Amino acid sequence: MDFMGLIDGAIEFAKDKMDRVLDFWDGLEDDKKKLLIGCVVASVSVIVIASIAYSIGKAKGKRIAIEEEDF
Repeated sequence: MDFMGLIDGAIEFAKDKMDRVLDFWDGLEDDKKKLLIGCVVASVSVIVIASIAYSIGKAKGKRIAIEEEDF
């Protein structure tokens, strides 16, 4: 198996995808760019808040389980 060919193919694939994304980004109007950035920020915020809430709930559940357990 030719690992250098595999790595070269992966680099070419990534380069093609990045060029495609940058061409799409350059083709957008300023208002659409701002809207897209706002949607990305909102999505990341929702994911972060959900993960924090999950962590707090999981920690509280462990604490309750430990308190109820008879040793």
